[in-house]
Amino acid sequence: MDYAVLSDRQRSELNKAVIQYLDGIINDSAVVSELRSRLGVSAHKDSDTIPNNYLEKKWATVVRLQKRIYDMEKEISEYKELVDNYSELLEAAGGMDIRRDKLEWIPSRVKAVLKLHKGSVTCVSIHPFEPVVATGSQDGTIAFWNLLDLTEPERVIRNAHTRTINALEFQSRENTVDSTKMVLLASCSSDLLIKLWDSKTGQLVRVLTGHDHLVSGLKFNPADEMQLVSCSRDQSVKIWDVVSGWCLRTIKGHSDWVRKVDVSPNGEYILSCSNDQSVRLAHLATGAGISLCLGSEQVIEDSIFLPAETNKYIDPLVDINDETYDILGYKYCVSGGRDCMLRIWKLRVPDLTNPERPCPSSNPKAVLLHEFKAHSSWIRSFSMHPNGYYLASCGDDKLIKIWDFRTLASSGQLGHVAQLRGHENFVNVIAFAPPVVSETSKTNDKIKNRKLLESGIRCYLVSGSADNTARVWI
Repeated sequence: MDYAVLSDRQRSELNKAVIQYLDGIINDSAVVSELRSRLGVSAHKDSDTIPNNYLEKKWATVVRLQKRIYDMEKEISEYKELVDNYSELLEAAGGMDIRRDKLEWIPSRVKAVLKLHKGSVTCVSIHPFEPVVATGSQDGTIAFWNLLDLTEPERVIRNAHTRTINALEFQSRENTVDSTKMVLLASCSSDLLIKLWDSKTGQLVRVLTGHDHLVSGLKFNPADEMQLVSCSRDQSVKIWDVVSGWCLRTIKGHSDWVRKVDVSPNGEYILSCSNDQSVRLAHLATGAGISLCLGSEQVIEDSIFLPAETNKYIDPLVDINDETYDILGYKYCVSGGRDCMLRIWKLRVPDLTNPERPCPSSNPKAVLLHEFKAHSSWIRSFSMHPNGYYLASCGDDKLIKIWDFRTLASSGQLGHVAQLRGHENFVNVIAFAPPVVSETSKTNDKIKNRKLLESGIRCYLVSGSADNTARVWI
């Protein structure tokens, strides 16, 4: 027996307790005497120095202590699990996540695989402030999933459309429609229809009709969420009033299928991409064309405005800095498509002699600043991280890639910082969870905005694939 961990007193008491215990059960005094000698226990006054049944009492105490230690370890484990879950719940709900720096967060693993749809998952959208994600599919079904419990969908709208659902879009904040406060979810489909749903109940609110071919893209106007912008294979972009259901304006500038549409943060300009291999910038209020991105060799599947946060990283690639962009609400955009190339463009400024009706630039051709092969097959979709400098892309190579704009200034290259692999077929769409933003974040105080942004970032990326699943990445 190794007594190294015992003090001299503890060792002496243990030896006396052993002799006391054996003396009561062994009738051979010679054996007991030999044990006394080996353990160094005197034959006199042992009973005066330790209590009766000392070994049994000590052993019972050890057992009780071991049980207590086991109970405490189990309790600590439960508390740790509770803390982890609580942190995750806060993260999904838009609260603080003390485990990591949210501004630098990059998705790395799959939290859940969402299995419901019987066809390719073609679109996803994440609620602006609730832990809810909506998925749409070729099967015409819309499913609402609770990010806090992804075991099964909270709600399913069967036969939401009769053909493929091509896009889903939540409003970014609660609005009044038909005298009822709600956040609308807009869906569009190859059945030529746009539908507006109450995101809380799943009830159909309104149907918008007017496109002459399948509707492929949607975007609410961030400056006026009662306006919805759509695009279609009928070569047009339309602006809708979601309260009345009327089409306010039709813009025709492309010569082929318009794939996706984006709206500038100030709500005044529209970016659209097309099968005609161009990206077009237009004035929303008038439909006037402002700028044109030319140089792609194939269909352009997606294009998005880059947020103002990226400007300082891209500006070093530009010789002349025009202050006019500060009042326009846009400067750069990114595009990608079937030639597998990711391109960064500097958009042209309009003639602002008449700000209410800006004229096209004298030279509308956008400036190509950077291009490279980002995927080994078609690029399908982009999504911007709320921090303003990470860009996610996905494609038919089954990959999701994360890019860092901060490397442009130093190396002239868009840095590749992460690659997510898990889908078994084409990745059709990706979306970062939008940050939960309070009304005070609309101030021009950039430092205050950044603090609000960091506290409101929800660390989720959702992807939809031709393998009939959506995946939630954390």
